[in-house]
Amino acid sequence: MPSPKQIQTSLSTLSSGPSLVVALIGATSGVGSYTARALARTYATQGSKLRVYLVGRNATRGAELLEYAHSTSPGSEWRFLEVKDLSLMSEVDGVVRRIEEVERKEPFQGQARLDALWISPALSPLQETWDKIKTVDAAIGTPAPGTYGVTAVRTNVVFMKTFMFEELAKQHAGKISFTHNFPGLVDGHAFYSDVNPWWALLMWRILKPLLWWYLTPPDNERGGGAYAVGQRGDAKGKVAYANIRKDDTARRVWEHTMNVLEGIDKKNAAA
Repeated sequence: MPSPKQIQTSLSTLSSGPSLVVALIGATSGVGSYTARALARTYATQGSKLRVYLVGRNATRGAELLEYAHSTSPGSEWRFLEVKDLSLMSEVDGVVRRIEEVERKEPFQGQARLDALWISPALSPLQETWDKIKTVDAAIGTPAPGTYGVTAVRTNVVFMKTFMFEELAKQHAGKISFTHNFPGLVDGHAFYSDVNPWWALLMWRILKPLLWWYLTPPDNERGGGAYAVGQRGDAKGKVAYANIRKDDTARRVWEHTMNVLEGIDKKNAAA
């Protein structure tokens, strides 16, 4: 596991490289907002070497983040794109078109491009682990009615997303890379959202003061010096990919996803 200091040292080298165009999806809270703030601090004195698209639902928090970014890294370019619901493909297509339009009309120091894309799943942090899938017979797509729920959907999506990444990396070998990372518990607005049950909201307010000494703050500064363990940035050994992987698993996930997206396009076109 790289230490927090090593991570920050590596991050600081970004600004010495070429200019970057970054899109942060779900950027107004949690890991997304911390990532945006870290980028602003990293490029604080680097002039015009960074363009960032902040995509999120909360315009108020988006404005606060823009204010921080502009004051911290005045030479960088920051844009907030408000969305209503990115579970709708029409909203996803709309965001893509808006970013593509800006990049084509106003390319950032070179050709139109997107160097880094960060996506937050925006799920409740108070959910079970995904180590329950044991065989390849697990359904690809929506869980069965008897098991349908937030946790079951999350389990399927986690595995399917990884297989989709593998297939995309295979199709574009040498041109793009993907990282699917579970960051562990990240203090943010999700812990206080009304989508969580009342007991979970109460539990977090009680536990947070006790857990604080084991959490790593964004600036890595705190008296005492205790840091989190468990979410190490290492490969997750307990995830049962080996138990469900077969030669055609990635292909089946890819075909299923493409069929669903094509069906959505047809339905939207007919509406």
